[in-house]
Amino acid sequence: MLWLLEHVNQIFFSELAPYLPLLCAKRRERVGSIRREQDRVQSVLAELLLRHALAQEYGFTEIPAIAEGEKGKPFFPGRSDLHFNLSHCGTAVACALDAAPVGVDVQEYRKLRRAAAPLAATDRLQPVDPVCEDRHRLSTPPAYRILSGTERAWVEAGDTPEEQDRRFTAVWTCKEAFGKATGKGIHYEMKDTEFLPGKKPWRQYGYCFQQFWCPDAVLTLCASAPLPCIVVNRKDISELR
Repeated sequence: MLWLLEHVNQIFFSELAPYLPLLCAKRRERVGSIRREQDRVQSVLAELLLRHALAQEYGFTEIPAIAEGEKGKPFFPGRSDLHFNLSHCGTAVACALDAAPVGVDVQEYRKLRRAAAPLAATDRLQPVDPVCEDRHRLSTPPAYRILSGTERAWVEAGDTPEEQDRRFTAVWTCKEAFGKATGKGIHYEMKDTEFLPGKKPWRQYGYCFQQFWCPDAVLTLCASAPLPCIVVNRKDISELR
């Protein structure tokens, strides 16, 4: 099952105080070291959503012990029959649970820098970089380091800059979700994978991919088969207890 909590940018850290004792010791320590309030909110909500999903699907009253793989992927060492993955961004938190390896990635649409004059196809889009605000281009646009030529053409085929932003983010989340499902994380050559996201679930590299386009973000799920998605709204936050 895929669980999605939206509008997390409307939740303040002070609202989550009653839930902090429910977090595992490692998560509480991590939250305490985070400086930005919204980053703390996302971290807390990620574990609460996992807790809620486990209770709803399996009747768990506590989260099993969590360990991390060599590349940082979390797993339940005592439950080889149960796999999970978490992701969060400024507006949403996602949790995937399945009996097989699973990866999920949610990202707000990533703004891409565009030069004032037309550029070559290999140098047209550039991620916004505050350090380079006064520059029209970078010698090697970071956006293209993870895109194949086919992916780049698909991104640039968007009718508007906003649509191109959405398409780039859609491709990026496919690569992230795949890396998380396989346990490689981002420690693999992303350019060696090629994704042209579709509206319906599709199979690729031995996995099933699903994509959900939200108003401000895109979510990609990489699993063994399509999973139903349950949306948890802010008004349901009390159920995460």
